[in-house]
Parts: sequence; C-alpha cells; structure tokens
Amino acid sequence: MNVCEEGTQVHIAWRSDDEEDVRKAEQFFTKLARQCWIVVKKDGEFKRVFEFKAAYEELWFFPIVEGG
Repeated sequence: MNVCEEGTQVHIAWRSDDEEDVRKAEQFFTKLARQCWIVVKKDGEFKRVFEFKAAYEELWFFPIVEGG
C-alpha cells in the first residue's frame, strides 16, 4: 500500500490482488473514517465513499475543517 500526503489531504493506493495491501488499506480507511475524514474515490470526478471496497484500489481523504 502506498500513502501520499499532499498538504492536508491523503491519498492511498493498493493492489486489490494483494491480501496484505487490502488489509492495510481497509485499516487505514477505517481509522480515518472514524476520525470523520471525508473519503472519496475518483471515477471521472470525486465521489464520496462510505464503505471500503478493495476494488477501488485508491482513495483520497480530506479532513473536515473547523471554523467558518
């Protein structure tokens, strides 16, 4: 699994045919989703994700910004 931090956003990528990669990616997803990060996948455009699927093979995480 590859993790890339770009400013406040995080991008992860993994191989869906590698069980260890999938396990690590799912753990990463669960950890950040529980911390209320917004999770999206890119399929032409960004679409919000509410559950992990190994077939996605990559996800982006954005923190919720406090204040206004």
